[in-house]
Amino acid sequence: MDTSIHSILISPANKPLAIPVIVLKENTPLQISFDDFKADYHDYYYSIELMNADWTPASINSFDYIQGFNQIKINNFSVSTMAYQHYFHYQFTFPNANCKPTKSGNYILKVFKNGNVNELVFTKRFYVVEDQLGILASVSEPFDGAISKTHQKVNVQVDVKEIPSLQTDQLKVVVVQNYRYNDAVKLSTPNFIRGNILDYNNEDQLIFPSGKESRWLDLQSMQLVSDRISKFQKIGDQNYVYLKPDLSRAEVAYYIFKDLNGGYLITNTDALQSENQNDYARVVFTYSPKDPIPFLGQKLYLTGALTNNELNKNSEMIFDVKLGVYQKSLVLKQGYYSYNYILRDSYDPNLLDDFTETEGNHWETENNYSIFVYYRQPGAQHDSLMGFTTINTMQSW
Repeated sequence: MDTSIHSILISPANKPLAIPVIVLKENTPLQISFDDFKADYHDYYYSIELMNADWTPASINSFDYIQGFNQIKINNFSVSTMAYQHYFHYQFTFPNANCKPTKSGNYILKVFKNGNVNELVFTKRFYVVEDQLGILASVSEPFDGAISKTHQKVNVQVDVKEIPSLQTDQLKVVVVQNYRYNDAVKLSTPNFIRGNILDYNNEDQLIFPSGKESRWLDLQSMQLVSDRISKFQKIGDQNYVYLKPDLSRAEVAYYIFKDLNGGYLITNTDALQSENQNDYARVVFTYSPKDPIPFLGQKLYLTGALTNNELNKNSEMIFDVKLGVYQKSLVLKQGYYSYNYILRDSYDPNLLDDFTETEGNHWETENNYSIFVYYRQPGAQHDSLMGFTTINTMQSW
């Protein structure tokens, strides 16, 4: 992807922390924006692609799921002002008169240059839901005493009366904690069927480590040294922000406070407009392990929307042997950020782990859970997204 592109955002209009979901019949708009450090105008276009529930491409022609065109030029942009880092800010809304989805499901938004799909700049996920299923969900303590104080159990009930002649083996339920899609739990078989109600409440499957309220970084001002910042520095033509070292919170007593569950907000206290007046800085994160040695057989990741909630080279912390700490630097726009640290097996980072060593786990932790229900209609060539809901643990206590 293009390394000059930063702060890629996609969310429902006026809901910057929400999952980008469109209700099919309502065509509720999404707001998409990004910054280009090349600081010169470029012809950017976007297209969409329908995917299956497992994010493989659907075997269906784009003409069958799009009303309008599937190569739209992005015309709305502004030039940065008052910022040390120069950039062009692009933004657009979707769906619009030129392009609307006609089928529900998972989608990939693709942004590319010069009308050439091979000059791909970035991709982002979004969802289109038919909203035909009733979903009732709650969160409770697991019955297993070994994890009852460190994990949370999600209970899901799906009302399928609006789908005649439903084939339950074609229904898939996906549950995501705090937008970490790599840890999504996928179920294809209900535990109980009571008339039109399908119950998904297996004690072994819908169990999630609770973690702890997210750490935070207040970067709304480039003048004020907030409580998490050690110092500001200018090196060459770039701002640097050094954060105070983060330590393990596993033994720290739990207390609840309002956090963003790994999300972030682009805001500032130095100017009036956030879109094109916010500055950028290279922010250096430091994690100091209990002993000044790297974790054995494990990799440390910085997780949250600031690393796109992905476990890859962009989020992996690097151990500095001389300093005895892990570090990672990210180029971030002024705003308010939340994040956590997570350890994963060095050989298989997709093995579900938790925050035992870095954050600690407390079942009282406030978390968001997003529930997606997919159905493959008989003879259909893709998985329809028939229902969606988001719940918060505070609704269940």
